Amino acid sequence: MPQLNLNFNDIPIPETHLWEQFDEDQKRVVIETLVRLLVKATVDRRQEQIND
Repeated sequence: MPQLNLNFNDIPIPETHLWEQFDEDQKRVVIETLVRLLVKATVDRRQEQIND
């Protein structure tokens, strides 16, 4: 599987860092959501490999 390189240079975001604007609860929610998505993608991918 090829590695994808993401380039976000063209997104119109001010110089401020979005992550730093989140409070601790918001950061926790973002991290938990990303973890769930990564686990789901991994499980789905493994299930596809088993079925093949």
